[in-house]
Amino acid sequence: MNEDRSQVYKNRKYEIVSYNPKWPESFLFYAEKIRKIFGNVIIEHIGSTAIPGMSGKSCIDLLVELEEISIVDSHVGEMEKAGFIYSGQFVMENSRLFRVMDGQTLLANIHFFPIGHSHCTEMIGFRDYFRNHPEEVVVYSNLKNTLYAKYPDDYASYRKYKDVYVKSLNERIKYD
Repeated sequence: MNEDRSQVYKNRKYEIVSYNPKWPESFLFYAEKIRKIFGNVIIEHIGSTAIPGMSGKSCIDLLVELEEISIVDSHVGEMEKAGFIYSGQFVMENSRLFRVMDGQTLLANIHFFPIGHSHCTEMIGFRDYFRNHPEEVVVYSNLKNTLYAKYPDDYASYRKYKDVYVKSLNERIKYD
């Protein structure tokens, strides 16, 4: 799953915006749609929209944890009927991804993983780290704004340089 994403990101439209206090409401909207399909599952708001004060894309990221990833496969049709676009095992092995798009603009990512997957711990830990370190929120927001100013029409380059920071931060954070 680590192949070059430049073709995937080639025509992706994006914009970095200041934190929007309505993002948690958008999370709840998508979470409710997912619960109608999967029932009482663990759903976490992750990514920049889950961190007060964080600049970022206005894409809502949700993490859904299930007992078995195969449960997702039996609900693909229902998810598509509810407006989610199936992207399959896009992020990494033993995961599934759905998206909500408006043309080339990404509105939401819904990440499915089995309960206890190490990537879940990392995504939640990343969010919680920022929630507890407002000084790092400023640093990361500034980086994203600078990269967006430099690469407003080149999401692949934006991601490439942002991911360098993310990798460095992940090496500093100790996940439980």
